Amino acid sequence: MSGYVELHCRSAFSFLRGASLPEKLCAQAAALEMSAAAVTDRMGLYGAPRFFGSAREAGLRPIIGAELVMSTGTVLPVLVESRDGYRNLCRLLTRAHLRATKTTAAVDWEELHEFSGGLVALTGDDEGPLARALHEDDYRGALDREVQRLVRIFGRDSVYIEVQRHLVRGEERRNRVLFDLAESSSLPLVATNGVTHAVPEGREVLDVFTCLRHHTHLDAAGPVLTINGERHLKSATQMTSMFADRPEALANTVRLAERLQFTLADLGYQFPKYPSGPGETMPQILREWTFRGARGRYGGEIPEKVAKLLAKELDLICKLGFEGYFLIVADLVRYCRDNHIMAQGR
Repeated sequence: MSGYVELHCRSAFSFLRGASLPEKLCAQAAALEMSAAAVTDRMGLYGAPRFFGSAREAGLRPIIGAELVMSTGTVLPVLVESRDGYRNLCRLLTRAHLRATKTTAAVDWEELHEFSGGLVALTGDDEGPLARALHEDDYRGALDREVQRLVRIFGRDSVYIEVQRHLVRGEERRNRVLFDLAESSSLPLVATNGVTHAVPEGREVLDVFTCLRHHTHLDAAGPVLTINGERHLKSATQMTSMFADRPEALANTVRLAERLQFTLADLGYQFPKYPSGPGETMPQILREWTFRGARGRYGGEIPEKVAKLLAKELDLICKLGFEGYFLIVADLVRYCRDNHIMAQGR
């Protein structure tokens, strides 16, 4: 199947969990002729900016997301569909981190309702909410408690049953239950690989990163290390072979990627406006402050070369719409100086 995309990658910025930098993930995805890929760092968007830039350079469409650590201990991957979704994800992550340390932050299921708009939820891999319920042979609990809870929070059109194959014992038993679960709940399957390293040999680096995270060493790490090296980016041919019995899962993965068109280029961010009086504009205020400061620095007479350079820089600042930012920073620095507060800035 041509055009396979990977919707569940972690970068090296995610609490030392992943082993591949965004640049490496993007280069390998492009080499495998993928059209899009998603980075879902744990409890953050740490690698998103570099991933976005690297993906564009590689001709890859970047999909933004994150893995949410839930208060129950499970991990829920979510993908951004719209600007509202990105805003909701940022607010949700910020709230979780403000009340905890960087490594202990978690999201309450109750607060997901408030921030679910514009997000698509995957049911996750062996750390996901379904995996825990299925591990306990609680099929009915998985269906009624976990799936229906996700549907209530995100809506039926924004929940996908995620399946993976890493050639480990017991995996197919769980996948058969997931196949039945998708059918009985009328939710689509998506096939992913839960990527933690771009290429097969990256597994060795991943193991070292995992040991660092758990403050241990390779000889003592044991079960905290991955069982094998299957969590690398795979080609469309490889994934087609692995999911030959479930081609719809691969097709749904591609369709979902096509649906998720949001990128960081769509943020539409605007710097705050600095308050201006009647008949004033921010560019006028910035020019006045700038030349007043320059006259003070040069003893009342600004050298012609300096005046030309200031005019050029001011034109560029105003053209880019950054005048509000400069005025606000200048106001902050002025306040610090007036109140004998140490401050420095560019």
